[in-house]
Amino acid sequence: MNFSKDSIAIKSLTNALKTNKLSHAYLMVGEDSLYCDEFILQFVKSIFCLENNYKEFYNCGECKACQSIEHNNYVDFYIIESETSIKKEEIQNLKSELSVKSFYGRKIYWIKDIEKMTEQASNSLLKFLEEPEDDIIAILSCKNISAILPTIISRCQQVKLIGSSEEITEEINENLLEYHNEFLKRFSRKPHLANIYLLEKLKTKEDILSYFTLLNKKITPSYLSKDKVKDVKNISSVQEKVLLAINDIKGNVSAVLVLEKFLFSVVLDNNSLEFLNEA
Repeated sequence: MNFSKDSIAIKSLTNALKTNKLSHAYLMVGEDSLYCDEFILQFVKSIFCLENNYKEFYNCGECKACQSIEHNNYVDFYIIESETSIKKEEIQNLKSELSVKSFYGRKIYWIKDIEKMTEQASNSLLKFLEEPEDDIIAILSCKNISAILPTIISRCQQVKLIGSSEEITEEINENLLEYHNEFLKRFSRKPHLANIYLLEKLKTKEDILSYFTLLNKKITPSYLSKDKVKDVKNISSVQEKVLLAINDIKGNVSAVLVLEKFLFSVVLDNNSLEFLNEA
């Protein structure tokens, strides 16, 4: 993902990484949730990446640490998010988890959409922020900073993000086209093995979202083409699955799980993807 519009934020975070002076708490403010989430994940990977030898806003995306973070199973990285509200009990449970010694020397916790915290949860978090520990970094993210307690804001380093996910989904990586074409060749012969191939190639949220964007672009002209009327039911079914996948990813559902669900449903519903060869 291209974060060029937020070069000031990146320079600041890079300087903190290089000088080993990371703040104990960051407040990431951005109107685009998908963009903000991806920015935060890249930042966290930069901290833990085994190949980030120059301590920059960079990660290889392939090492054990990067892959574990991408799949949300890194032992020293905690995420709290909720569809409704974040309660005091969740903050207390987080404190309990963080009291255990870190496995790799540093722990990071990320609370998404902190506007959703109840008053009790906010006060509980505030007490935690008031007594920071050297090996724990807090990352809080929100869209509306005016809904956050001023006392919480004052204890965090603010990072304002202005980029948008819409700006990057238009760019289709050449590798994605290659993976797509190879996937279609394999799918016609052995769908299950083709699915495994694609899951191995597409591992990051950025690539998976870009791939579904590519599919959506390819489906639309095929769907409207007169010579495809006989296959309209099949094409409509695939398009529905693609649009649902895009919405799920933008709704912060795990991109890898979304891709798995899509591929499984295509096989389960006996969808043909041959029309994508001609799109």
